[in-house]
Amino acid sequence: MYKELVLGRVRSHLSGQSIPDPRCVYYIDPRKIVFATCLDNGSPDWEDWVLPQRGTLKPVQSGDWDASIHKFADMRIHAAVAARIHEGAAWKSTDYYRTAIRQIDSGRYVWGCRTAAEFDLHCRRIDELIESITRDGYRSGAELADAAHFHVSTGQTEVLVNLSREGLPLFQDGRHRLAIALALGLPRIPVQVFVRHAEWQGFREYMRRMAASTGGGASKKAGSLYQPALHFDLEDLPAEHGCEDRWAAIEPYLSPSGNRARALDIGCNLGFMCHRLEERGYAAVGVEYRPEVAYAARRIATAEMRSLSIVTGDILDEATLEPIGSSFDVVLALNIFHHFIKSASGYERLRALMRRLQVDLLFFEPHRPDDPQMRSAYANPAPLEFARMISEWSGLHSIEEIYKATDGRILFVLRR
Repeated sequence: MYKELVLGRVRSHLSGQSIPDPRCVYYIDPRKIVFATCLDNGSPDWEDWVLPQRGTLKPVQSGDWDASIHKFADMRIHAAVAARIHEGAAWKSTDYYRTAIRQIDSGRYVWGCRTAAEFDLHCRRIDELIESITRDGYRSGAELADAAHFHVSTGQTEVLVNLSREGLPLFQDGRHRLAIALALGLPRIPVQVFVRHAEWQGFREYMRRMAASTGGGASKKAGSLYQPALHFDLEDLPAEHGCEDRWAAIEPYLSPSGNRARALDIGCNLGFMCHRLEERGYAAVGVEYRPEVAYAARRIATAEMRSLSIVTGDILDEATLEPIGSSFDVVLALNIFHHFIKSASGYERLRALMRRLQVDLLFFEPHRPDDPQMRSAYANPAPLEFARMISEWSGLHSIEEIYKATDGRILFVLRR
């Protein structure tokens, strides 16, 4: 097994691809596994249309096996487990059981069962798994040391997913555990990636090159992105700023937004704050000046099945603001406005923007005046002075300092 894993990593390296070790375990919300893999292998039962796990399969594959046609929720086991847990339904009353018995009667092995009695034992084992997870919680394969689910060629022990060209996790294997997790409403389960679509792997390489660059935007320090890329398969890319500290300071000031209040993140980078705002119920819009970064942010949002919008453009340009509007319940301007006041024209355009925006709550993080890039700037105000300028221009007269980051930057909240 070790030899095969090493050879797989060597092949990945030689091909110029960065593919995580197949033994990597990721913890994700099981509700993100919406669709099943769709490799039409000739079986009349679409639930069998997964990638072959016997033999050698390249970890990156092109093709249309990622077509989003069938949902995991439509699998018979999903309905059966839900009925068993929530309604106490008998296995024999479920389509999962009836279909399996028909297949066994036709001479087919089903889950290693050749008779109805053997399948009854299989169902009792599922009941034992339900009881175990309900009582003890969902335990990973490493915790269980479950040799029965160990794939020798890959070292994989968890629910398996394949990643579509868009980065969506598609069900591959482990349907019983996944169905139980969904029925119990578990927030996270361990999964492993079996195969990545070639187009998604191409995006992984795009992000890796972006992290290696020092040209600004999504990366200012070689080897790191500026912001975390919020997709589990991009966790191996380090980020310069965690962003969680700023979010922890901002979140308590947000009102419940069940009415889909609007939020704007100016200079959104890879969209970290937009993702968090959407999780709080906001209709989030991010504006990013650099097209390559905006492209990455949109790809990540799609992979995370977000509704947020990422707009490419200059926020100071009326053409950028016109399609998204100027009225927002919440606006974030974190470490961005100082770029505009380096010139006299930018200074005046920022003033015009703040007068144009209609906003109730503004989170503003100014720069540090000793930043070398501000040495020859048209204006270089101290943090509180800058906050007062924005307050005057926006009509948000209440200014409160809510956080000071480890890098010395101060976060303000401005309100009417």
